[in-house]
Amino acid sequence: MILITIKDIAKLAGVSYSTVSKALNGDPRIKPATRQKVLAVAEKHQYRKNIMAQQLSTGRSNIIGFVLDELSNPLFSNISGNLHAELKKRGYQMILVVADDGLDVFSQLRVDGCILWDYALDNRDAFWKKFATLNMPCFVLGTDEAPNSPYIKIDRKEGIYKAVEHLKSLGHSRIGFIGNSQNIKLEGYREALLRTGLNFDQRHVLPAYSSWEDGYFAIRNYTFEPDSPTAFIGLNNLVTRGALRALLEAGYNVPNDISLIGYDDLPDMQYAEVALTTIGPPLDELAAQAAELIVSLIRDEQVDYPVIIQPKLNHRNSTAICRQQVSEY
Repeated sequence: MILITIKDIAKLAGVSYSTVSKALNGDPRIKPATRQKVLAVAEKHQYRKNIMAQQLSTGRSNIIGFVLDELSNPLFSNISGNLHAELKKRGYQMILVVADDGLDVFSQLRVDGCILWDYALDNRDAFWKKFATLNMPCFVLGTDEAPNSPYIKIDRKEGIYKAVEHLKSLGHSRIGFIGNSQNIKLEGYREALLRTGLNFDQRHVLPAYSSWEDGYFAIRNYTFEPDSPTAFIGLNNLVTRGALRALLEAGYNVPNDISLIGYDDLPDMQYAEVALTTIGPPLDELAAQAAELIVSLIRDEQVDYPVIIQPKLNHRNSTAICRQQVSEY
């Protein structure tokens, strides 16, 4: 198949080479009718941009790299989809890679910028050392630390506090936590109990890493006693979904017997066996802020950081007034 060029499109559309180039790149100075004519010719002849040629002529690839540490958690596919849409609005494409493998690819493609999800939780020195070697505009998304560079922070502690505060308002005084793999959330849980005047009990922290199975077996392996929690907060969306299944299989009614809040607000949380009340950052806001920040860095504009995203409580059907509270009246 013979590849059509911008010169070919210009001849077929009856416009200049520069007009075609500007139309294909969304230049607002091109009249809508002219742009539509150019795009129609390009689509008819299956024109594809030559990224390497574009780099040579403009010094830009209009590609942003996004680095994640894994793809099994639905949270990351949701973030990626939202981020891709926001970057596309701003004239950029996104390439998604997993962990360190992608950094070399980005250098070869000469992407204009790079966004890294805060990963390598077990080896922070290696993560920041790798980040420091990136010779391009870049920032870390979702970090709880304070690097000496632009970054976007999710206020996870405040999110956990909002969850605890909500459960306390429903009369729950024994609130447990499912998951012990993210220190920042455990710290937020302890601090939230202190802020709300509730007692911390290590027995109420159920060991779980981050998967659906971890949440499921955390509940399955837990022995409920008279002084057990009447409400739980799940570490993430997967852990919470697994815990919910285990509670239902064990014969508990959620929320009448036990209330449950999940961290991460994903669309499918409302379609669980019981529509789950959640706490988490609005993913559309997170993506919009990330896209805006990387584009500003590419343009070498002055930016204020950190950008802090506040988690939002989303009320659904998995929390209710504590039964023990009701029985006291």
